Parts: sequence; C-alpha cells; structure tokens
Amino acid sequence: MERKNIKENVILIGSKPFLAYLKSINTLFRRKKLKEIELIARGRNIQKAVDLAESSRNKFCHDLYIECSKVEIGTETFMSKEEPTKEISVSTINIFLKIN
Repeated sequence: MERKNIKENVILIGSKPFLAYLKSINTLFRRKKLKEIELIARGRNIQKAVDLAESSRNKFCHDLYIECSKVEIGTETFMSKEEPTKEISVSTINIFLKIN
C-alpha cells in the first residue's frame, strides 16, 4: 500500500513493534483529538491489529472509553512477483475504533 493517499486517522499495521502502534493510537486520540481511527492490516498482521484494538480499549487507553464501532474483513488479490501468471489472495481487516 502506498502511504501518500492514506488519511490522517488511518494506521497501517505492519512490522513495527507493538508499542509503536499503541503510541500512535494514543497520539491520534489524545493529541490530535480525533474521534475515530481505522486500523488496517492484512495477512499475518491481522492478529496484531486485533490485539492492538483490544489492548487500546481495555488497557492502554481505557480512560477514553474506546469502542470498536465497525469491523470489515475482505480479501485482496494481486499478481505474484515471482510468477507473473499466478494470482495471490491475502485476507484483510479494517477495525474502526471510536471514542464513546
């Protein structure tokens, strides 16, 4: 995914340490005063996105009364770099966190 078209309230979950994403969630809600953020992950990072949503709701930012307002799951399909004729499917998740 390219970063240039990503909105301010979106966090792309990847290979950074777990705590870095928790700090980003905290910054967007507390300093930027956003009311809703979106966590986007795909493939093996889906588990990290779910863990981040739950950790921010129940432990790290519990005083903000964050709720999971919506979850979207899907599949992205693209062509393999190694085999240009082979199509690859990857699961995706979008988790929307909102201050209640």
